[in-house]
Amino acid sequence: MARTTITILCENTAGGIFGVLGEHGFAALIERDGRSMLFDTGQGHTLAHNAQALQKDLIRVDTVVLSHGHYDHTGGLPQVLFPPRGVELIAHPEVFGEKYAELETAEGTQRTFIGLKYRRAYLETSFNSRFRLLRECTEIAPGVHFSGEVPRRTAFEEPDRRLKAMAGGSLQPDPFLDDASLLLETDSGPVVLLGCAHAGMINILEHFAEQTGHRRFHAVIGGTHLGFHGQSGPLEETLEALERFGPELIAVSHCTGQPVAALCAQRFTDRFAFANAGWQHTF
Repeated sequence: MARTTITILCENTAGGIFGVLGEHGFAALIERDGRSMLFDTGQGHTLAHNAQALQKDLIRVDTVVLSHGHYDHTGGLPQVLFPPRGVELIAHPEVFGEKYAELETAEGTQRTFIGLKYRRAYLETSFNSRFRLLRECTEIAPGVHFSGEVPRRTAFEEPDRRLKAMAGGSLQPDPFLDDASLLLETDSGPVVLLGCAHAGMINILEHFAEQTGHRRFHAVIGGTHLGFHGQSGPLEETLEALERFGPELIAVSHCTGQPVAALCAQRFTDRFAFANAGWQHTF
């Protein structure tokens, strides 16, 4: 176990500390055992600014973990990799996939590239960094577990079919094999940190339970991607299933969406927090 502090550096909204800014994206700084690890990097608009406002030194970061290959989680990579110092980048191999969003507008279907905009060669050679690509659940530091690929087992956690990936020369629904999360073993108990939970929050928790033996999680923090469900049945089934893991803190961010965050606040009351930019908690 280890004393662990998680600070949200990038998120859609900001609060708590004067001068912190919001952007559509997510990044969380993990400080433990004298080390700093960054989980995602936001779009790149606010990462360095918010780190300075929160008195966090990005130069101390020696590991960056990417939850998946979307621009709003990877765009700040140059900010954290500079100056070049051999930062390790951990992700699933499919993080470099060609990813798009197809959204319906008044003018018809709009297709937008939303993938990682930097080539692997650029990130490794320009910043003296190195990628460690993992498909399996792996302990990447003492008490820090990278999920790897998450099996889809629940019947109620549906994929967001607006999100596509190029496969075999045509756009297909993105299977999000690269969707990864972290489990941190802390003094308070296991803490799960989500990027967007495209694999399904309950699938992720079940996967960590199977891989690590933890059946209860002290906290679940980050993006849940529950917002695209609205207030439909799948949302209620997900929240009911979440209770099985006995979380004492549910701190939602980013792709959860404000209406769903409000419903979570009503349901979980004093166990709920909104993990916006500037939010910090020590376990």
